[in-house]
Amino acid sequence: MTDTVAAGGGSRDAAGTNGPATLREVARLAQRHGFGESRAVHALGGGDVGCVAFGLGVVLLAPGIGLVLHPYGPVVTSIGVTLLVLAVALPVTAFRYEKRRDNRIPRLHVFDGGIVITRPARIDAHPWPDIRVVEREDSVAIGQGGSTRQVHRLELHAAGGDVLCSLGDAFDTVTVVRVAIAGGARTS
Repeated sequence: MTDTVAAGGGSRDAAGTNGPATLREVARLAQRHGFGESRAVHALGGGDVGCVAFGLGVVLLAPGIGLVLHPYGPVVTSIGVTLLVLAVALPVTAFRYEKRRDNRIPRLHVFDGGIVITRPARIDAHPWPDIRVVEREDSVAIGQGGSTRQVHRLELHAAGGDVLCSLGDAFDTVTVVRVAIAGGARTS
């Protein structure tokens, strides 16, 4: 039996925020389903927009300084000033975006009796007996040279077959598999 509840809209409380749903809302939903003790929490997304913007800002600094310091005329100097402004503004804007975006990233909460997945508009609860755990290996292309790397993936599927979430190497999948099997999840 899957349970879906509207998320709290990113409100802050004493327990802190965790995506759009507060930790308190997740705990209430897990308690209502009798999921028991929390075992793990994992962000189901992310990225490094801040790092890319910082790198781009550094790259824009040298041409911006060069165009401003040399006497090329007012048009070229204004282009240099624009590059310098971008070199400062990009990292600041990207870091502000990352800070706010973190509150909207979906998260997987693993409990003894099931999982709770928070998304921007809703919170879904799934007991372990309604979940199928699938482990697989994928080949992923690395760089432009055509080399590949084997990546271990753990997918949690709903009873209907839809993928609820997918976890990669960065997460402790052993804990999830152990808790899932102990909770009655099916494996394939």
